[in-house]
Amino acid sequence: FLGDPPTKGMEVHPQATYVEKSLAMTQAHLQQLRGPGGPKDTVLVTGAAGSIGMHTALELKRIGMTPIGYDIVNSYYDPKLKEKRIDELKKKDIVFVKGDVCDVQKLKETIETHKITRFIHLAAQAGVRYSLDHPLEYTKNNVDCFVYLLETLVELDLKETLVYASSSSVYGNNVKVPFQETDRVEDPASLYAATKRSDELIAHTYWNLYN
Repeated sequence: FLGDPPTKGMEVHPQATYVEKSLAMTQAHLQQLRGPGGPKDTVLVTGAAGSIGMHTALELKRIGMTPIGYDIVNSYYDPKLKEKRIDELKKKDIVFVKGDVCDVQKLKETIETHKITRFIHLAAQAGVRYSLDHPLEYTKNNVDCFVYLLETLVELDLKETLVYASSSSVYGNNVKVPFQETDRVEDPASLYAATKRSDELIAHTYWNLYN
């Protein structure tokens, strides 16, 4: 368990059941990921022009998967930096698609063209201070676009395929440090944190609805 297991008789918070796992990537595990019905290792990495997204795509390529980068390349911070990261992806023959997760038609075309079966969703409107002046960008990019993505996966019958990245900001006004995954996260301190926490709940809802 991440943290101490609950004492008998105490209320068990859902997050207390999360188990920490450490699994080395082996060829046998790659075969398992590919599945019995053929290759299932083509992964759409949203937010691939970001630092985490670029390194995720590069690591997927290194271990033998087939990443496809996907990013709107907006101007929240210097697009030139994002373009340099895209160049790094191209040096490793990683396909990059410029697109908005909210653009369902573009998303579907990308999925079908590249026969994508796995998804790592890193794209988001980041930043705490920026959310004070641009709240609608957060609800659109972080919540609406995430639901569009999930609905697309349901429509295309691509379930059990999504990894979603949240944020440490969800711990909000929690005064206990260091944070743990078992901590409660019902007291966000920013709209950004609230949208990322909303995505956690939405993801769990879709898991309940569609397994």
